[in-house]
Amino acid sequence: MVTYQELYELNLTKLSTAVTHWRQMLDKVVILADGGDGEVNAADLERRANAADWKGDNATVSKKFTTTTARQFDDMVTEARSIHSILRDAHASLTKHRGDLRAAVAEWSKKQVYFNSKGKAERFSLVEKPVGPLPPADQDMVTAQADIDRILAAADETDRITARALRRHAESRYDFDEKGYTGLKDADRHQGIEDADAMLRLAAKGHEMTDAELERFNRVAGYHRDNPAFAERFATKLGPEGTLEFWRSLADPGQGRTPSGDRAKILETVQDNLGMTLATASRVDSAAMREWKDGIIGLGDDRIHGPNGVRSAPFGFQVFGPLMSEGKWDAAFLNKYGEKLIDFERGKAKDPVLGTPDLLWKNQYNPAQLSYPPGADSERDPVAHLLEALGHNPEASLEFFGGSSGHDGKGGLEEISNWDYLVDKENKDSRAWPKDDDGKTTGYQFLGHALESATLGYAYDSGDPSIPSTKTAEEIQAREGRTALMERVVDHYKTSDLIDKQDGIRESLARMAAGHIDSINYSEANFGGVGDRGGRGELFGAEVNQLRDFESSTSFIRALVTDKDAYEIVSAAQQIYGASAMAAHGSDDATAMDVGMHSVKMHGMLDEVRMEAIGKEFADEKGKRDMELAKQGAWRDFAASAVIGTVAGVGAAVIVPAGVAAAIAVPLAFEVAGGAAETHFATQTMDWLKEHEYNNRDEAVDAIQQATVEGEQNAMAPLLNWAESRGMGQRRVWDIMDDAEVQYQTGARRTDTDNARGH
Repeated sequence: MVTYQELYELNLTKLSTAVTHWRQMLDKVVILADGGDGEVNAADLERRANAADWKGDNATVSKKFTTTTARQFDDMVTEARSIHSILRDAHASLTKHRGDLRAAVAEWSKKQVYFNSKGKAERFSLVEKPVGPLPPADQDMVTAQADIDRILAAADETDRITARALRRHAESRYDFDEKGYTGLKDADRHQGIEDADAMLRLAAKGHEMTDAELERFNRVAGYHRDNPAFAERFATKLGPEGTLEFWRSLADPGQGRTPSGDRAKILETVQDNLGMTLATASRVDSAAMREWKDGIIGLGDDRIHGPNGVRSAPFGFQVFGPLMSEGKWDAAFLNKYGEKLIDFERGKAKDPVLGTPDLLWKNQYNPAQLSYPPGADSERDPVAHLLEALGHNPEASLEFFGGSSGHDGKGGLEEISNWDYLVDKENKDSRAWPKDDDGKTTGYQFLGHALESATLGYAYDSGDPSIPSTKTAEEIQAREGRTALMERVVDHYKTSDLIDKQDGIRESLARMAAGHIDSINYSEANFGGVGDRGGRGELFGAEVNQLRDFESSTSFIRALVTDKDAYEIVSAAQQIYGASAMAAHGSDDATAMDVGMHSVKMHGMLDEVRMEAIGKEFADEKGKRDMELAKQGAWRDFAASAVIGTVAGVGAAVIVPAGVAAAIAVPLAFEVAGGAAETHFATQTMDWLKEHEYNNRDEAVDAIQQATVEGEQNAMAPLLNWAESRGMGQRRVWDIMDDAEVQYQTGARRTDTDNARGH
């Protein structure tokens, strides 16, 4: 494994010299093999040998030796060219990896994240700084470590492929290789095919593979799971039925031999590596892979029997489902697979034994353990696994939610859109989602992941998301599709009760709101329906950013941000977007102030909903006397240190953390001006509610008041920073404060549920 210190201090001088020497060597052996300098060469020697009139033993022995020796010069050229290509590509790749590492270290040092000699991220704490950037948040540390680990892994892969390719050339002690590599990619492809054949021999053992052999499979598949040559070879040689039988036999051999303990932990990694490998294979465009994908779909409604006549025989959909949770699967395959799966599930509705998804997928009659680690009942639901796969492929997910099942009355089914079947619980034909033992429908979290991917344009758990480009007509059309689906989301999830009934979906909805905070702001700037006449399109760059008017945005926000985590996500996004919207108007102070006041109103809306929710939590004291209101620390730390304007142009975004691995790309306002980088967020984190033990309404009021004050400060931060950057005096700041208070209260009244009920 290439270490942090090795890569950071890597001296590539000797490797560069080796590249030069092998280039010179190649030029020399080419002349020896083919001529070019008028001297004797191997090609000429072979022609003369074949043309000569050999006699006796010379006609067989000497002639063959001479021509064979001459052809060795061709092999010499092949090997020299291969070695030069490998060294050349290795030098280029390692130079890039070293540059990436040094750049990442320099960039993270600006945020007070440093790395020790082993490459582990650490906070800088040797000197107390009274001023300057805030110390890095926990999420910053996680992201920083992930950045360094990713670079080191890429360098290690380059080193591994290079070393193996060079060793292969060194293995032949008596002659030269007649086959070589055109570069590192070609070497990786050949190594992948060779290793796939070795893994196929292991896979043939099925459940009889030892733990050591499973570990070997994990090691090799881990190297190659993003290698198309390895993936295609492994999938197509195993075949559709062999693929399902392989995982079926490993996951649960039957007869009471369900894996547990160390083997179960090993199988958890096997499941990930196998799934990633098959996902990579699915994106290979070849006749063999098209046949494999069609075969997998065709086997979905077949029973897959275990080894040695085990009676338990789950459906192909159930066996394949756990393998779909990792990697990016081919979009066409996912949609074709999804249509067949939902048709099958709906077709079982009239079955007296397996009539509902709950009964169909819970395996009461075929209790095979197919997913690792064993978890909630929702993990046995192949529809949930499909949605998780869609969560990693934005294009496929967007297409899926525009699709339907029951085409042409197949199986006596009426056509129903995937949206109506999976999302709209009011529809008479909607899905009855399987429940876990605790009565929750946690499968909805997978629905949320798929909706995130479809509406945001990147994988829901991406650690480095980016807003898709809108430069071409095709990209603009895709953007319109995403905002149209988001409009449908906003229009549907208009009550907190509806969101609560879909366990686990609220956090996804909050991330969607953050990713579409620009359209939400645009939608809210339409009091009395006269926003367009008032120039809101120009104010928010509606045309250049393809913003959409969400008519139900107020109800959506009111329903969504009652929850602490959802409130923090959307509130941080609003602060980022509001600051960038002011900066976007450059020296046009009047317009910048207009959009700044609108942002204050948005904060008023968000804060009112959250404060009211806190009050209701205090009011319900039965069975719970203690209530924890956690910090908004990670979000506030980020919002306080982010710089707006460092990335300019349409599609610019600030990446904010959203969990251990995932992040959200919060859109910035259109055409951010070059001088806008002076606009910063507040440099002080907002520590708004501490841990308390509440037992009466007076304390509840105090807590709400404290949170309200800090919410107001959060709303004012972009305005005050903007005023400071313009050198405004006390009188102007006072006027701004006065106007902002009115806008904040206006926003609060808009989402006040008492007002909404007419109280």
